[in-house]
Amino acid sequence: MKAKGKTPTPSTRSTSSRKQGDFERKLLERDGNFAVVGRMMEASAFVPGMQRPLYGSSRLIAAHVIPFSASSRPRLRHLLSIFAGQRQEDMETLLTGESINDTSNGILLDALSHEAFDLYLFGLECHDKHFRIRRLVDEGLLSDQIFRHSDGEEVFFGQGPQHHPLPSALFCNIHLAIGRVLHEGGVAGMIDVVLQDEDELNHGNMDGEDSVRVGASYLERELRGLQRTDDSGIHLQDKHGLRK
Repeated sequence: MKAKGKTPTPSTRSTSSRKQGDFERKLLERDGNFAVVGRMMEASAFVPGMQRPLYGSSRLIAAHVIPFSASSRPRLRHLLSIFAGQRQEDMETLLTGESINDTSNGILLDALSHEAFDLYLFGLECHDKHFRIRRLVDEGLLSDQIFRHSDGEEVFFGQGPQHHPLPSALFCNIHLAIGRVLHEGGVAGMIDVVLQDEDELNHGNMDGEDSVRVGASYLERELRGLQRTDDSGIHLQDKHGLRK
C-alpha cells in the first residue's frame, strides 16, 4: 500500500489508459468538477466570468482510495481481506477487473493533497454515509498551506450532475485504519527505510553485508519486533464503519 508511483495524470497518460480517463470523467461528473477534499476546482472547467472558488483552481487528479496496483497483486488483496475482516472472494470482486476503477474507489484531489493521501498523512472516516477528514500526523507535516481541513471536518461528495457511486465506506475506513497503524505504531518510518535500502541495492549502491536488510522477510521480522501496536487499538467494525 506504500505507493512508489503516482496515479497517471493526463500529461503522462498513454493512449492505452482509456479506462483511467473514464474513471476521472465520472469522478468529475459526480463531484461537479470540484475536489471536496482540498477545496479546489478543476482548472479546465473554469470559464471567464465564473466566480472563482475560495482556494482557486487546479488540475485535479483521479485518485484511487485502494491503490490501482491491488488489481494485479493477489497477495495484497488477500492481506487486505484479512485486515478488513472480509471474505477473500468479496475483496477479489471489489478490487479486480472494472471494479478497481469504479467511482466507489475514487476521489478527486489536487497534486499536494494527492501526495499527502498516498503517504497516509490524512484519511477519510465514514459512518452512516457521513464522511469526515481525519488528520494522521502532526500539524507541522500537514500544514494549512497544503491542507485546508480541520480534523473531524465533514465533506460532501456527489454534488455534481451525475449520480455515480460515492466513495466506499469500507475502502475509506481501510485506508484510514492502515494510516493509523503506520503512524501510531512507528511502522511508516521502518517501511520507508526498507524501501530506500531496496532502491540502493537495485542501483548497486549497497554491499553484500547490508543487503540482509532488504526484502519482505526482513521487514516482517522487524515489524514483529516492534510490539508497540496494540492489536485491539483499531477495529474495522463492519463493511460501513470504523471504530477506534
